[in-house]
Amino acid sequence: MAQHTKLAFALIAGGAIFAHLCQPALAEESETRHESGNTLGVFLGDTTEDRREGATLGLEFEHRFSEHYGVGVTAEHVVGDFDTNVLAIPVAVHSGPWKLYAGPGMEYSHGHGEPLLRLGAEYGFHVGEYEISPQVDVDFVDGERLLVFGLVFALEL
Repeated sequence: MAQHTKLAFALIAGGAIFAHLCQPALAEESETRHESGNTLGVFLGDTTEDRREGATLGLEFEHRFSEHYGVGVTAEHVVGDFDTNVLAIPVAVHSGPWKLYAGPGMEYSHGHGEPLLRLGAEYGFHVGEYEISPQVDVDFVDGERLLVFGLVFALEL
């Protein structure tokens, strides 16, 4: 297993365990969250496709229209075997701590762009005003499927 993948798995596991341990004390508070508003997050993870992979760093913004629906903007930079930038505009459906989303985007690499479709899911753990979310995405771009996974560290604005 490549070094980037090991690091991403360690981040996901450590963040999920930390968030899970902190969640019981904050359960009542989290029930009233996310009815509407904005969140801003940092994504740390990994992107893989067949034999290529790269560490992924991103920023995510979401505007919640209601308890169940939101729209966002995601910008990521992937290093390693890819050296690409990704911009996506997902529409999200929320159900409790679960978030499912899909949206169009563009992948930019070496001076040209390719359209993409991103499908994803995450599960949010609340720690005070923060949310830690393990996230898994699949990007469909130029006949390829890329797996993107990691952790989002978000703040409610």
